[in-house]
Parts: sequence; C-alpha cells; structure tokens
Amino acid sequence: MKESNESFAASALSGEAIPTAGDSTNTFSVSQPAVKTLTNVKEHEIHLEGAFNVRDMGGYPTKDGLVVKNGVLLRSARLNRLTKMDINKLINTYNLAIDFDLRRPEEVSERPDVTIPGVKYINDSVDTRETYYYHINVENNRKHYRTYVTSTQARKVYHDLFMTLLNKPMGKALLWHCTSGKDRTGVAAALILYVLGVDSKTIFKDYVASNTFLKGQIDQRITRLKAKGASHAEIKFAKVDGGVDLSYLKAVIDEMHKDYGSVDEFITEGLSVTKEQQERLKEMYLE
Repeated sequence: MKESNESFAASALSGEAIPTAGDSTNTFSVSQPAVKTLTNVKEHEIHLEGAFNVRDMGGYPTKDGLVVKNGVLLRSARLNRLTKMDINKLINTYNLAIDFDLRRPEEVSERPDVTIPGVKYINDSVDTRETYYYHINVENNRKHYRTYVTSTQARKVYHDLFMTLLNKPMGKALLWHCTSGKDRTGVAAALILYVLGVDSKTIFKDYVASNTFLKGQIDQRITRLKAKGASHAEIKFAKVDGGVDLSYLKAVIDEMHKDYGSVDEFITEGLSVTKEQQERLKEMYLE
C-alpha cells in the first residue's frame, strides 16, 4: 500500500509533476494535463447554500485498490453563512460530529462559524502573527507555505487534526476548513490523503481543484474591482490571493524533505503521528 519514502517528495519536486510558478503563471489553469484538475471534480462537491469550496474526500482510490470512505472526511471554506438547510444537510446526510476551524482568532471573530447543534467546534489556528503577515505574491506565498512545516504552531495544529481524526466517533464526519478552504485546508487534505495511501497525482489534483471551486468567487471579486476602476496590479493581486498554485504545495514538500528527509519522516517526527496511528487511520477511513 505504501509508496517508497521518497516518491511523493521526488515526484512533487520534479519539473514534470509541478510547473515552476512565477509572475507569468496562470494560477487558474495549470498547463500540464495530468494536473489541470480532477476529471470528475464536481463529483466531490457538496452543495451548500451558504458555503463554498465544500467537498467530500470520499471515493479517492489508494495505491492498493482501496478507496476513501464517503461522507466522513469533509473540507470547506468558512462556515459563517450556513443556512438552516445547510445545517440539516450536514447533520442528517453527513452525520457531522466535528467542525475543525484552522483560522486565526481574528478571522474567527470577524466571521464566526454558524453553530451546528450537536457538533463539536474546535478552533486551532495554523498561523501565528509572525508567520501570517506578509505581502501576498507568488514568491511570498511559497515562503508562507514553508511555515506550515517550520512553524511549531502549524505542526501542532496538524498533529491535533490527526489526533481528532483518530478519536472521532465511528460513522460520523469531520470537517476541516479555513477561510477559502485552499491553503491551510489544502495542505491538511494533502497530508491526510498521503497518510491514507492516495497517490501523488491525485493529491496534486485535489489541491489544485480549489481553483475550479473558487472561480466564481474570484470572478465576482474581479468584476467588483473593475467596476471601481481597479488597476492591473490590483486585479493581478486578487487572482493570486484568491487561487492556488502547485508550486505552493511543492514548497511545502520541499521543506519537509529539507528539514526531515522525507514526507514520511515529517509526519512521524514533525507531526508526531506514529506508524501505528497511521495504520489505524487507514483502518478507519478506507474500505
């Protein structure tokens, strides 16, 4: 079931797997056919009236022929505008047990999640003031992603997420999210899928699929900016700020390799998720 220790990092760091991103990179349309987006990306979408970029990780195949269970691993953007219908869907269709919020305290204060009856809410901020505040551009985004490996706080939160997955009630779902569901949430998804044995290309496709799910949000933002006479630089900023680029995930994997030797060692040593716990996760979330 397991790839060689270096295969995930090696494929991620190869030019064939991930394009080099720069100012000319179109973050909404990666050129390589293998990593454009998921072929059936919409099959993973959960339609909610008051939330976006909401997905079920169920159905992804692993390298040994198993699949991720449906309806137990959910990812999304912020949940501050959930409707009654959304709440009913999360409770009755997905048996949601835990809402794991990766946002900073000020983000939570500004747009608090809607309370979902019977659902445990956990706020565990990946970022600190030191790691978050920077000028957003492609190069700095890559640097910021590296803090998901180097920051003690980020490692603690991803450890906490794995422990919460291990202790979640059987048959219930866990949903993790940040503000747009693409960066902190995307790295969490990549780590979880990797531990479960999903192949690298699928992990990359799931990561970049946020661009598909966020396109409407970005288009609306750009339309508003243009109506206000925004400059080219402002529009470019909105595109970079609103989407993801595979080079960001490459930066995370590169940092794991640099600091820990491999992704596997980062998970066991950096996140303190033991091999035994990883096997338990596979038993819980695969079928």
